Amino acid sequence: MFSERLQIRTTVTSRGITVVTPAGEVDHTGAPALEEVLTASGRLPCAVVDFSHTAFIDSSGITALLRANRSLRAAGGWLRLSSIPEGPLRVMRIVGLDHVIDVYPTLHAALRT
Repeated sequence: MFSERLQIRTTVTSRGITVVTPAGEVDHTGAPALEEVLTASGRLPCAVVDFSHTAFIDSSGITALLRANRSLRAAGGWLRLSSIPEGPLRVMRIVGLDHVIDVYPTLHAALRT
């Protein structure tokens, strides 16, 4: 998927966990696409967002993550966040997102548990 400033790559692990890797800025132009990818039906409702290539996130991105988390949990699954650079992580901590969605230092750690 692609928006003006965000590219999203999706892979599925052998255990059926969806790994979503946004690259660029998760803002009002890209947040809807991120939410759509995370809540796509037909998959195991478990996903990890690997933020290692994300430079920025705004309130639209935070809202997309909260909505996706609610949808995945309602379907019996979960959402985890990993590899978040300092700038986006600071924003997530300020709004308390790290108290609602589990945050892991690496993708490997998020997939391991």
